Amino acid sequence: MPTAAVQLYSLREAGDLDTQLALVKEAGFEAVESVATHGLAPAEFAARVAVHGLRVASMHVSLALLEGERATIVEACRLTGCPLVVMPWLPMGERPSGGAGWTALGRRLAALGDTLQREGLRLAYHNHEFEFLRHDGRLALEWVLDASAPAQLGWEADLGWIHRAGADAAHWLERYSDRLVAVHVKDVAPNGSAVHEDGWAVPGQGVLPWAQLLPLAAARAGLFILEHDRPADPVALLRAGRAFLRERLSA
Repeated sequence: MPTAAVQLYSLREAGDLDTQLALVKEAGFEAVESVATHGLAPAEFAARVAVHGLRVASMHVSLALLEGERATIVEACRLTGCPLVVMPWLPMGERPSGGAGWTALGRRLAALGDTLQREGLRLAYHNHEFEFLRHDGRLALEWVLDASAPAQLGWEADLGWIHRAGADAAHWLERYSDRLVAVHVKDVAPNGSAVHEDGWAVPGQGVLPWAQLLPLAAARAGLFILEHDRPADPVALLRAGRAFLRERLSA
């Protein structure tokens, strides 16, 4: 059965970490995707998660932390039982401008994936919209993923950002089905609506074709993560998102 989790970034304006974790638990979720250790030492972070009866299904970790503080991340994963580390974002100034640069990034991540494998962890890459720009005839996402083996680097597909990029999410889920380890369940509001929520919507209330996408994703991925970058009502998001995932995935 798939695991349903919440990306805690969605709740960053709902209160402190304990408040966020309590809201997740109250909504009926059993797992979270963290943003590294939320500034805490690994043992303290693990204790905070445990006291709320939750587990860490995956952890977003910047490239800087992966390369500079990897031991801390490995320890946090060990203490929380987190099996999956996801590199989630490249700041504008660090994004390559051509295919060679994206390939170099892919090889860099592959080496990190090998290192994490030796610690019993899996590494994956999370997309935004900029990975669907073309560089030297191919998408940035293709350059990155094709520079590594699937065992070295998986893919956490953010379906909302794929749609925002104007790409066909179903095509890319099939294209990289051998890489797919997790999915961000994130919806896009109809044009001109939800301006105050940066154009995002509660899953099932936006424009993504979930009846097509979720079966494709569920055939490969076992982790589905609710995310909304700026929810006006985080509690309503959690409740509606939990109902949506339970209905569509029995997760």
